[in-house]
Amino acid sequence: MNATVEVLSPPGRHLRLAAAVFTVGASLVVILAYSLCAWTLVKYPWDWSPDDGLQLDFARRLLESPASVFHGHSVPFPSWFGPLYPALLMPLVHTAHPLAASRILALGLTLLGALAVAVLLRRRAGLLWGLAGAALYLSVFDITSYYMLLRSDTPLVTLWLWAAVLLLPSDLRPGADRLSGARIAGGTALLIAATLAKPTAAVHGLPLVLVWFLVDRRSAWRLTVAAGLAGLATLGFLEAITKGGFLDALLLLRFHGHAPGLTTQILGDFGERTWPVILLALVAAAYAWKRKAHPERDPVGFMLAGGLLVLPMLGKQGACLNYLLPLFAALVVAAGCWAARGLQATSGWRPVVPAAAATLALTLAAAQTFPLPTAYDESAARIFYQFTQTFHRKVGGPFLVSVPNLVYFQIGQDTEIEGSIFAQMVAHDAPGVRDVLTRLEQSRYTLVVETWPLPGQPEWQAALRRNYRPLGACRLGTYFAGYDSRLYARRGLPVDFTPPAGVRCLAVPDGH
Repeated sequence: MNATVEVLSPPGRHLRLAAAVFTVGASLVVILAYSLCAWTLVKYPWDWSPDDGLQLDFARRLLESPASVFHGHSVPFPSWFGPLYPALLMPLVHTAHPLAASRILALGLTLLGALAVAVLLRRRAGLLWGLAGAALYLSVFDITSYYMLLRSDTPLVTLWLWAAVLLLPSDLRPGADRLSGARIAGGTALLIAATLAKPTAAVHGLPLVLVWFLVDRRSAWRLTVAAGLAGLATLGFLEAITKGGFLDALLLLRFHGHAPGLTTQILGDFGERTWPVILLALVAAAYAWKRKAHPERDPVGFMLAGGLLVLPMLGKQGACLNYLLPLFAALVVAAGCWAARGLQATSGWRPVVPAAAATLALTLAAAQTFPLPTAYDESAARIFYQFTQTFHRKVGGPFLVSVPNLVYFQIGQDTEIEGSIFAQMVAHDAPGVRDVLTRLEQSRYTLVVETWPLPGQPEWQAALRRNYRPLGACRLGTYFAGYDSRLYARRGLPVDFTPPAGVRCLAVPDGH
């Protein structure tokens, strides 16, 4: 038998054409399905995550009082990520519908991320793999719906992927590629921008720099120096204009404690939702090894490393599946790159295999849920926000809200506290927290909204019970579950909370 004959006969021309048409159609269906679900969320007039309003508030403050965004105290709450996302949202905060406009921006960034996956795969595996990869990148709706929340992860992942487009070498063989000045400048700018969206981007991006030491040392040193100097210059500039507040704000993250078992839980949830994509990548790698195509020599392994380097951070309180979004994107790219390597000698099958990836994307999109608000979520949020806005118009502020942060944005007040970490800040006596207790003890707040519980220390609970009376509560919906937001008015204020029947809100008429 001729050694060049393939083990399996290649499919005929008509089958290859049908596979190509199916890949295109199935991929577009998945992308359209994601976009339609996202558009449903765009039209929802309320927050879908308790911290949606936080980035909007930072953007408003960046316009109106920049010094309040980064400072040396925990109150009002400073941006503990970076200025990039608030800067992107700045033009939107005074539009007629800032929440909708911000979600349109989030959708645009998400689709740009899918395009980056398509470009990475088209270069290494062809156009059909590019389309299938973009669909697969969006298909696990349980996870990829995170991109539509107003969080820094969305610009982080998109910018990191485009940095990979510019910086990832064509192969790991020494001398296989070389970085031009334009690639160094563009890749460095994208990595710095991603880090300004969320500091963990520096961890994800490090392997994109280090990979060049295996390919071309001159390029590696040029990129290392460029990225290092640009990073230091950016940090120095931000520290100078904020008078040291930028790093102080980032250091607030140290108050997040570690939750036992959280890492295992997150990894289990991730595996449960993405195991078909993980399996696809493993099968592609195994086939490439069998064909002696050396998948370990593909630079995409350094993208996987960038996703994996965040694993030690998963035990931090507040961590969730969003930390693994870069890893999932890297898995999608790896599956296509490894499959293309294994099929190099069987070119007749190359148009067919992406159809399997597109089928998987279609199946995952049909099997998983894109969390969307219900009519009950909408009615409860409407009653809740109508009350807080009417209360502010009639009585004034300031408010103390432990989330939802959209309340602060709607009344134009700087976010006083961030509920998910405030109790830990009180426990560590972070700068500024005692000012909140003083205002609570002196009844300076007109309304208190308690969702994440206020600190359990006796003086905090005593001040709340002594100076404020309960009005009622609403069960507000979010992408992960419903939660109760309890309303307390300063004693002596002639206000009541009277929600209509049929909504997930309850009144406490007697104030007890």
